[in-house]
Amino acid sequence: MEIHFELTPEDVQALIDETVDARVKRNDKYFDWQGRHLPRLLMTLVLLGAALSPWLLHGRYTLESIIALVLVLPLAFIVLRRFSSGLMAFGQKPAQRIRLRSHASLSARLRKQMEPARSALPGLHTWHISPDTLRIVLPNGQQSVIPRPALAHLSQTPSFYRLATRTQKLAGLAYALPKQSRAMDASAYEQGVALLLQGNAKHADAAIRE
Repeated sequence: MEIHFELTPEDVQALIDETVDARVKRNDKYFDWQGRHLPRLLMTLVLLGAALSPWLLHGRYTLESIIALVLVLPLAFIVLRRFSSGLMAFGQKPAQRIRLRSHASLSARLRKQMEPARSALPGLHTWHISPDTLRIVLPNGQQSVIPRPALAHLSQTPSFYRLATRTQKLAGLAYALPKQSRAMDASAYEQGVALLLQGNAKHADAAIRE
């Protein structure tokens, strides 16, 4: 089965914007994880360092060092629990500046990497769907043949479905398929898209999601 769709320069810009937005959101999750778990991780490292200090300094534990640790570690735990949130709040402004700089740098780098798409992607695209392979023909005639089982990741943005191999997913790349086509009958296009996505769902390890 074949499906056809046409991308205008505006469509390509939307694809670039949505791709960048998805990558920035994924980057944002890292900072959210860091904000949730960093205080606990730092407290654990401090307590672990204190517990290992006699062995690191002297190569052994003595009765005196064990008694000192038994007395000091609970007190250190209480103090760290009490002040860790305050210390993290003190560092929120610098962390927010780092987050914003990271997002801006990532966005600029991605847009630069995708700049060739502005000239390569506008025009008529043809996807040939067979039970085992997907053959993609770009407007300039360049072709790619992908084994369908290799397209193990399915996702979507507001305007596009995105199919990716494991390697592409790690790099933040994907084959983009518009949810609507101006180049063929709407029902026939929807049927072809459904055939492609349903056929690949059994190979995917992630369901289609926002």
